Amino acid sequence: MPFLGRVVGAALVLAGAAAAVAAVVAAPKVLRAARPLARATLKYGMDLYERTRTASAEFADDVEDLVAEVRADLTKSPGAPAE
Repeated sequence: MPFLGRVVGAALVLAGAAAAVAAVVAAPKVLRAARPLARATLKYGMDLYERTRTASAEFADDVEDLVAEVRADLTKSPGAPAE
């Protein structure tokens, strides 16, 4: 049985080494093929970021306006009707 374990272990080591060599050889081809997808994904992500940033800024402005209105209401004289 110890012999069988060594054979299996050696086979696994060789398979791992072969997989590592194959990955190093195939990596440039895979990266070249994946480049258009990566560019499209980055473009989408950057566009989404800009739209989210714009929407957040508009929301912040609306909240600031609302807070200013409430502060103005609070500083009015006590007998003045609220809107």
